Amino acid sequence: MARLQILELPEGSNDDRPPFVLVVDQADNDSPLINDGPDIWPDFKNDTGCQHVIVTTETIDIPANDTTAYLRAADGHKE
Repeated sequence: MARLQILELPEGSNDDRPPFVLVVDQADNDSPLINDGPDIWPDFKNDTGCQHVIVTTETIDIPANDTTAYLRAADGHKE
């Protein structure tokens, strides 16, 4: 199943809000996210305000999105 992640980008001096990229990884090869991408992403980018959309079948780990420490803490494990 595909995952949706946010990759925050450095703010520019003229940015009204922090810029970001939407990353969809682990998508299936036959997914509309991959096959229809060129048709749907321009409107999607305008609707969400993201700068870019990355869609891939590979796994992309964004360190800022790592929640394993929170999951371990919720299970009662200590670092």
